[in-house]
Amino acid sequence: MDDDQEKLLNQASAVVKTAGIQMQKSFDSNNTADVIKYAVDMISELKSSSLSPKTYYELYMQVFDQLSRLESYFMQEYRRNGKIAELFERVQHVPAILPRLYLLITVGSVYINTNEISAKDMLRDLIEMTKGVQHPIRGLFLRYYLNKMSKDKLPDSLSESDKGEVNDSIDFLLNNFSEMCRLWVRMQHTGGIKDKTKREKERNDLKVTVGENIVRLSNLEGVSLELYSSIVLPRSLEVILNSKDAIAQQYLMDCMIQAFPDRYHLHNLNSLLETTTQLQPSVEIKGIFINLLNRISDFAEGVDLEIVQNVDIFSLIKTHVDKLLSETSATGEISKFIQLFVAFIRLSLKCYPDNNENVNSILNSAVELIEKEDSGKHLDTESLNNIAKLLSHPLDSLGLAVLDMKGFPKLMSYLQFTSRKKVALRIVKSVVSLKIYLTSIEVVKTMLEYINSLLFDIADTVESDAYEFEEEQEFIARLVHMVVSENPNELFAMLGIFKDKFFMGGVSRQIYTFPALIFAYIKFSSQLTESADVKLKDVTKILYGLVQKISKINPELGYKLSLQCAHCINSYDTEKELEEEAYEYAADALVIFQDSLNDLEVKYNAIKIISANLAHLTCFSSENIITLNLNCAQFASKMLRKNEEIEGNLMAARLFWSKALQDEEKVMEYLKRAFKQAKNEGESNKNSLGVLQVINEFLYLGMNEVSEIEAETVNGLVDVAKKIVNDETRDYWRATTNYIRNKQKEGKLEGITY
Repeated sequence: MDDDQEKLLNQASAVVKTAGIQMQKSFDSNNTADVIKYAVDMISELKSSSLSPKTYYELYMQVFDQLSRLESYFMQEYRRNGKIAELFERVQHVPAILPRLYLLITVGSVYINTNEISAKDMLRDLIEMTKGVQHPIRGLFLRYYLNKMSKDKLPDSLSESDKGEVNDSIDFLLNNFSEMCRLWVRMQHTGGIKDKTKREKERNDLKVTVGENIVRLSNLEGVSLELYSSIVLPRSLEVILNSKDAIAQQYLMDCMIQAFPDRYHLHNLNSLLETTTQLQPSVEIKGIFINLLNRISDFAEGVDLEIVQNVDIFSLIKTHVDKLLSETSATGEISKFIQLFVAFIRLSLKCYPDNNENVNSILNSAVELIEKEDSGKHLDTESLNNIAKLLSHPLDSLGLAVLDMKGFPKLMSYLQFTSRKKVALRIVKSVVSLKIYLTSIEVVKTMLEYINSLLFDIADTVESDAYEFEEEQEFIARLVHMVVSENPNELFAMLGIFKDKFFMGGVSRQIYTFPALIFAYIKFSSQLTESADVKLKDVTKILYGLVQKISKINPELGYKLSLQCAHCINSYDTEKELEEEAYEYAADALVIFQDSLNDLEVKYNAIKIISANLAHLTCFSSENIITLNLNCAQFASKMLRKNEEIEGNLMAARLFWSKALQDEEKVMEYLKRAFKQAKNEGESNKNSLGVLQVINEFLYLGMNEVSEIEAETVNGLVDVAKKIVNDETRDYWRATTNYIRNKQKEGKLEGITY
């Protein structure tokens, strides 16, 4: 507020405040004549023509507060003497028209509350009286005051009554709306051309006073869909169009959309859309469309829309959108048009969830717009963000159906790398989370083309944060398991497409993608049939290359995958033709253990895993299994830390008593080593854990028919254990003795004492 306006406001406020104080004193003395006199002095300040609209509004609010107190006084006077008609007659004799009308509205409000006159008659009289003030600002605020005072007095009944019916309220509000809109628009044409921008700002400051009428109409419970369609909407749109003013039309159309129920908009969509074509050229019609479509979309979610079955809403909207595109230049406004497409595609998906062609049509329209206006080369950030939103809606709703839409990849190509990657990740997440299977070579090719920003580095690649990168690659790894086909040849080809893409991804991605691909090939091996062109040998060659690559990147993972591949041959090589390949996998696991693992804890866990796996492989000849077991046993018994030697020898012993190989001599050799170490450790270092481990291994192998195990040997260790069991191993000892006891009840483990 500039200094002149502030000075004028302060002067007027001082008068209002002084008059208010004097009016209060008159309240206390019940001097109605003085009350009216001081009220006139106060209201007369609103006759000013020097105040800007914003300053005038501040002054109006001060006067409004005083008038609220005045209304309370008039009600008290009525209760005291019951002469409301005389009071109404009395204020009509106030000479100045503006104070007179404010007082008439105030007394009229009380008059209606007394039920001595119908709201219909009083409001009709007051709306006519207000025509006496035609100054734009003074007339606008006078009618705004009338609107405020009538808020709780508008008849809202569908049936005729003494107070009136809802049609009377509709007529009152529409008349007030029409007059206020006319006065508001007239403000634009006061003053010189150079003040145009200033006047537009001032008008925008006052727009809520006009929009209040629309809000009042929407709050009338009696305004049914029928009344809205036949009276409220046509007359409101007539007022808006007759204003021939862009500011008024822009704001009031948005008011209509925001104020009334979405169901009403849906049933009158054609009227609303037709009206937009008749608005002033400078009206931002796209924004109106967007608000309307978003409101209907929100309403359509989860609602059974019968009207959708009877009226082709999509075609209706598309006709108007196409017309808007043809009549309006998109130069500099591509972002707004794409935002319109976002609202349109969202509505289409809500109203026609199974119609992919509608979505495809909208995407193609977006591509045509961008190609025509920009070729996608100079899109701003907002446009790119809106393209990402445009792609996200069909992706969330339609899943892989977007792969068949030509406009989708084209729109993706306009995005910068980061946004493109986000859309690609959403595609992958959608496929994985919804369990959408990739069932053909063509689908796999198209899918991987869409998400290439996740598969390998390209020209505009931007490095992801470590956490984001891990999430992306884990989803890519899960994607390979969505490939299915009953035809082994086709499935093999689809996995091959993934393999080729994964090899392009580099080491950082392969640590995530190769293991998933290896397990996908292993699963595929179980589906091979004699009639398939692909043989298990073909699969093992591919697996070997993948495992070799992983072993160089991550040896700890490499030896585990080698063992998995050996199990694959063990399970599916029914003709026993691939023993050499299986041996190579198992041997590689031992080589990795020996040459590439340095951490002692990692080596300890690795030898346990390797020995356990070798014990279950049955695809080797005696010579090969003995060689593998001897190497593994050597590592287990000699290359571990001192406190793990006992367990290492026990592992070695079990290697030689498995499905593939049963060599009692070797079993006893390693058991005796473990026995000796455990006894020494138990007697010298009180190591009860090692003793109990050896006892349990003796019991296990004895139960599995290793005949050379003697009860006397076990009893010797049991005697040692009794002496050194501590709190840490007491539960282990108790479980061991319970096991012996239960087996002896079955007639087994005879001779063992505890």
